[in-house]
Amino acid sequence: MKTILLSITSLVLTLVTQAQTVVTDTVSIGTGYANQTWYSLQNGEQGTAPKNNWDLSFDVSGMGSSIYINSVTGTQLWLYPNGDTSAWSTMDTAGLTTWTPLYNSDTSWKYSAFDATMNTVDPFDVGWGVYSMITHSVIGDSLYIIKLSDNSYRKLWIQTLANGEYDFRFAHLDGTNDLSSNLVKANYTNKNFGYYSLQNNTAIDREPVDTLWDLLFTQYTAFIPQPYTVSGVLFNKGVTVAKADLIADVSTYTDWTSWSFSPLINEIGYNWKSFNGTGYDIRDSVVYFIQSEQGDIWKLLFTGFGGSANGNYIFTKEKLSTTGIASSTTTPAINMSLYPNPSTNGNVNLLYSIDRPASKVNVEIYDMTGKIVRGEELNSGEGFYNHNIFTSGLNTGLYIVKLTVNGKTIQQKLIVQ
Repeated sequence: MKTILLSITSLVLTLVTQAQTVVTDTVSIGTGYANQTWYSLQNGEQGTAPKNNWDLSFDVSGMGSSIYINSVTGTQLWLYPNGDTSAWSTMDTAGLTTWTPLYNSDTSWKYSAFDATMNTVDPFDVGWGVYSMITHSVIGDSLYIIKLSDNSYRKLWIQTLANGEYDFRFAHLDGTNDLSSNLVKANYTNKNFGYYSLQNNTAIDREPVDTLWDLLFTQYTAFIPQPYTVSGVLFNKGVTVAKADLIADVSTYTDWTSWSFSPLINEIGYNWKSFNGTGYDIRDSVVYFIQSEQGDIWKLLFTGFGGSANGNYIFTKEKLSTTGIASSTTTPAINMSLYPNPSTNGNVNLLYSIDRPASKVNVEIYDMTGKIVRGEELNSGEGFYNHNIFTSGLNTGLYIVKLTVNGKTIQQKLIVQ
């Protein structure tokens, strides 16, 4: 009996909050928010780069195929609606003002502006092209018009992704300066993205190795509900965040186990601050608990923001635990995301992952009265899943999607339009 009690005591001591010294830090992205800064909670800043030296970024992960635009510099993207790739030589911008601009997701690194037109019920459609099971490459089937930060326009064709290499073609609208270029994933080993400047016809290596950073201090396009450039904090793949709100005493609060951790990269985001006409007020009832990819739990409190005058983010951080929420032997670690959100075409993709087999996994959709309007059981094996939920028949409005694994629930808001 004594041995058992000692073992239990050791386990409890391992799991309890291990508060360390509170550290005050400042990350500056410069006057006018000129830069982006990658930050490690353990080791501080890991890299800074100008925000405006690139136009496109390419997912360089093993199976990644997403391509992003640098929307915060004024870059805009439209799918060319008047023809397929055979129309390359005859493309024009007639009717451009009526075309729908495309944007990156602000909740996931997996979905970019070039993914926005994908057929969500076709697992081989990536938006800008279609994956071939025969050649194991993506063949571009769409043309685009892109407006760059210098207000010039290009026509753009992402031609292929094959053998780890993106090949693409771009030209002025009149067909002059027609160039072909590429970006090779292997040149960006252990990084999330490779970058490219269409204005300078140059590939750029901008970001640190993905295992070295947790947070990205930056500007990005949010939807509130219209696209709008905000200054805030996103986080790395593999990191999750729990937002504890309406906390009476944030300085002493450390109960991270009572909150659900979210994989949505804008869970910290921008609205921990508000502009008061002359400066910024910081919400004093919000605590962020951050689980690093290594499983450590950190507490983050914002204490100040300098705005465009200096781009300073001021905060305190405290390492609470070296044992993450994924350490439980009975409850798998779970992550979820919804895309597209808002749902406008009668369905939404539920992306979820669990780190070990579960006895039961189910998803439920609740309306704002608390009534269940959809519910079904899901695959409970270890892995990453993309499950389509049909939203046709649901009234326009706000819903709550709850994913439950072995009794543990995480949730996300869903807008149906």
